[in-house]
Amino acid sequence: MSADADFARRLAELVAFPTISAVSNIPLVDHVEALATASGARTRRFEDPSGDKANLLVSIGPEAPGGIVYSGHTDVVPVTGQDWSGDPWTLRERDGRFVGRGATDMKGFLACCLAALPQIARMDLRAPIHLAFSYDEEVGCTGVGPMAEWVGANARPRLAIIGEATGMELVNAHKGGCIGWTHVTGKSGHSSQPERGVNAVMIAASLIEEISAIYAQMRNGPTLDTLDPPYSTIQVNQIEGGSHGNILAEHCKFFWEMRLVPGQSFDAVLDRMNAFARSLEASMKIISPDTGIRIDIQARIPALAPNADAALEAELLKLLGRTAPRAVSYGTEAGIFQAAGVPSVVVGPGSIADAHQPDESIAVDQMAACTDFLLKLARTATK
Repeated sequence: MSADADFARRLAELVAFPTISAVSNIPLVDHVEALATASGARTRRFEDPSGDKANLLVSIGPEAPGGIVYSGHTDVVPVTGQDWSGDPWTLRERDGRFVGRGATDMKGFLACCLAALPQIARMDLRAPIHLAFSYDEEVGCTGVGPMAEWVGANARPRLAIIGEATGMELVNAHKGGCIGWTHVTGKSGHSSQPERGVNAVMIAASLIEEISAIYAQMRNGPTLDTLDPPYSTIQVNQIEGGSHGNILAEHCKFFWEMRLVPGQSFDAVLDRMNAFARSLEASMKIISPDTGIRIDIQARIPALAPNADAALEAELLKLLGRTAPRAVSYGTEAGIFQAAGVPSVVVGPGSIADAHQPDESIAVDQMAACTDFLLKLARTATK
């Protein structure tokens, strides 16, 4: 069976594993490992501390430095509360598109890798081809780190392709992300006497106002013209607090996220948030020493900066039939591989607009184009 014909079968197999981030991806990893070893590939797992999840590195060709990495994540977002027209975990074809959870984000790319694998294994490779399948990307790119670090230190490939949906365009830059929760502990009391307590919701509001001021300044800060918007951003997107309309809120928490252009520092923004929190705490603790503010960082996702090697990008653009790279505002695992010393770009089938949606789908011709690109790029490792 040809690689182009095989990607549909591989996608159906992958979609059938309901690998939302809250559950184990080990059954899917077992399945992929069996396919890989059947093609004569070497495999290496990077398990999480519980053993319930794992990154999988599949290597074909000589055990030598160099070569190329094709990387993507195995986890998908939940389907709870979404209006699907059929079973999200059963792939179906409709109007030239495959429909199923993860079809675009990003089991479509993984299926292309697996469809190309038997042909790659038959190539006379002078440098290795690696498939790097990760876990927990959807909760902040928290799983891939150990595998990316091992690849950078040991495999030392010349390039990593991260297969997030780009419509098969070359993405050479994206913003970095940092997300977390801020927790405010106040002192409850009757709302008729607010000076005797500390209203956690009001304190949280002051913190959010400061975050709004930071965002306003970001709009006039460093930019990258190929991004939309071209400047950094910071937002508060969730808030919870209080117990009753006439009781001073004892607790409040809110979720924030920042997306910074390459070259900007998460720590500089966090330092300003922490400094403002400490200034508020000083007056809070006069009322009660048990009050306070805690900022918990959930994840840091490094930005992806354009690679210094113009020849490498020119090679990829030629293979893709494109004239120029572009940048995106969403984050990927590419920045993590780049931080580990691996030149990285993002190229993958489908549109990011289809990700996470009910009846998530991907065009069949996008998967065909992706499989063809992966095979063409692999052939450069035979020269």
